[in-house]
Amino acid sequence: MRTLCPDVRVTGSGVVTCLGASREATLAALARDERVCGEPVPFLADSPYAACLAVSESVPDVSGCITERRMRKFMSRPAELAAVAARQALAQAMPFLRGIAPERMGLYAGVGLAAVDIRASVEFLRKSLDTKGQFSQAAFAKGGLYAIHPLWSFHTLANMPACIISVLENIKGDNGIYTPWEDQAAFALVEAAFALERGDIDCAVVVASDAPGHPASLVELARAGHLAQGDVAACGAACLVLERADEPSAPPHAFTLRNMRLALTGGTPKDPLAPFIGRTVAAAPLLLAALAPYSAVHRSLAGCGGHVFSFEVA
Repeated sequence: MRTLCPDVRVTGSGVVTCLGASREATLAALARDERVCGEPVPFLADSPYAACLAVSESVPDVSGCITERRMRKFMSRPAELAAVAARQALAQAMPFLRGIAPERMGLYAGVGLAAVDIRASVEFLRKSLDTKGQFSQAAFAKGGLYAIHPLWSFHTLANMPACIISVLENIKGDNGIYTPWEDQAAFALVEAAFALERGDIDCAVVVASDAPGHPASLVELARAGHLAQGDVAACGAACLVLERADEPSAPPHAFTLRNMRLALTGGTPKDPLAPFIGRTVAAAPLLLAALAPYSAVHRSLAGCGGHVFSFEVA
C-alpha cells in the first residue's frame, strides 16, 4: 500500500523536545551537538525491562507555558506537551489565517498510549486487591476508588490532547484522533492534507504528542520489539498549521510539504532524529516535518506499524 498526499503549506509550527521547549531551543541544542541522555527507569528495576532507557518524565519543563489552571487538571503529560506545541504553532500562524472561522479549522491529533502517573496507578491497584492478592470489586469500592483523583481518569483517554487544544484554541471544525505510534501520527497529517484538498476545511491544525518514557508505554514498546538496543524513549510534541499549497499568499516563514508518502514496507522502526532527541514515537513524524527546513536530517522515518513516511520540503 502506498499513499501519495496533496501538497500543503505550513504557516505555523511548534516544537517541544527534551532538548528544549521550542523549535528555537531545540535547534540551538542540536547546533551545540547536544543529545538526550537516557537512564534506566527505577520502577522497572526488578523486571525483564530493567535495561530500557528513558529521559526523566519531568523533562522538558513546560509547567509555565499553559496558564489556564482549570484545564491543566485534565492534562496528561502528552496533552500538556501537545497544548504547548499547538499554542506555539497557532501564535505563529494566526496573523496570516485571514479570519478563518473556528468551524472551518480542522484538528487532527496523533498520540501514543495514555496512562496515569505510575505512582498513583500503583496505589490504586494495591488498594483494589484482596487478601490473596487478587483484584476484588469489594476492595476496589472500599479502597481503590478513593486512592486516585477522579479527574485523573481523563489522563487515560487518547482523545484528551485534541479535546484540550480544541477548547483552549477555539477549534470547532473537522477532527480526528490517530493512535498509537508513528504510523498513525503520519496518517493524521495525511488526513489533514486530503481534508484541505476536498475543501472540508480552510485550515488544519495537526498535532502529535507522546510520552513513551512512562513505564507502561516503555514496557509495551519493548515487549513488541519496537525498541532497539540503546534507544532512549523521550517526551516530545509538534504541531503544524496547514493551508492548501495553492493559496495566493504566504508568510515569509512558510514552507511547503511536498510529495508526502506513506508506504507499507514491514520494516523495523527507524527515526533519524532519535539519536539526537530520543525516540519520541508518536510525535516523531511531525517533529521531523517541523524541523525539516532547519535540519539536514533525512526526511523519512519507519514506524512501529511497518509504514515508511517520507516527504520533501520546498
